[in-house]
Amino acid sequence: MKSWPIPSSCSQAASHTSHEYRSMENDEEQEALLSLDKPGWYSQGNAIQLYELLKKMTGKLDPKVVYFGDSMHSDIFPARHYSNWETVFILEELLGDKVAVPVETESEPLEKKGKYEGDELKAPYFVSKQWGSFFVDRLPGLENAEETLVRTWSCRCISTYSTIAIPSLEAIADLPLDYRFMRFSSNSSATAGYYPSPPRALLPNEESVTMK
Repeated sequence: MKSWPIPSSCSQAASHTSHEYRSMENDEEQEALLSLDKPGWYSQGNAIQLYELLKKMTGKLDPKVVYFGDSMHSDIFPARHYSNWETVFILEELLGDKVAVPVETESEPLEKKGKYEGDELKAPYFVSKQWGSFFVDRLPGLENAEETLVRTWSCRCISTYSTIAIPSLEAIADLPLDYRFMRFSSNSSATAGYYPSPPRALLPNEESVTMK
């Protein structure tokens, strides 16, 4: 079974042209490689070498790349900014407004019941008590004017550098290969690109959420 060449991180593979790939044997890095000739396991690396290998493997002069990552800083931004690849942002904040966490009690150890039996729903973990919503800021209006909803910097980065955002790989695992996603676009609404559904913070007054 052949495996695809895997860079240690997209921040290197997509942005740093000076990092050469290194072959891996028994989880240890070996000598640097001037080029990639076949699929395998590699560390370090850069987008140029990886893209040349993809050309050989696909027989296409301009193969399309979709990069999956869960970090805006080291995955999504460099893949889009430096290589202009399509990007799928795995965003845990889309998992829901409530999350279940195991409840531990001193009187009864967890071994006597299911790990998540008796779970409690706690406040959304993407809503900080100090900073508020991960997606939206609420700006107070002047005098009697209503407050304005403004997308946060993090939210703007998602729609700027991601093709789509999903909560997990499992969310799309059963979709047909020809499924067509709504992608983020400057011409689309503030909720386009989130699959299977946008964050609730953007839903109530979607049209009033500014693009600032």
